[in-house]
Amino acid sequence: MKSIQLIQRLTMVATLTLSACATTPPPPPRPNSIPTKVEQLGEMSYLQISNIIATKRNHLMALQAEILNTDSDNQQLYYRFKWLDRNGIVIGDDEAWQPLLVYAGQKQTINALAPSPQAVDFRILVSSPDNTGNP
Repeated sequence: MKSIQLIQRLTMVATLTLSACATTPPPPPRPNSIPTKVEQLGEMSYLQISNIIATKRNHLMALQAEILNTDSDNQQLYYRFKWLDRNGIVIGDDEAWQPLLVYAGQKQTINALAPSPQAVDFRILVSSPDNTGNP
């Protein structure tokens, strides 16, 4: 009888221990947060967009984004913007990829101005040679 109670208790302890180790998936990103505005081509190891500011300037959307290099070496980044209208439709042609050298442990700022007053949303497409995908 004691051995059955011992087995039951050990089973309960094991179950509680395993359930405590279970991980829950992270919550989805908040609307208009950085993860919802950035499209990475590959997984970036050392570069991250640390801040995005969007405002209106002369009826056009103006953006400023900070890129942070967390590595001890300089990193090359390529970026371009995708401008969207109220319905989420891309405005204009694809922009050319822009190169940006981000120095070790530093932040670089990129600025952009929408091509049309109809642009009310955007995505920043980024890639780096250290990524798993290139432009």
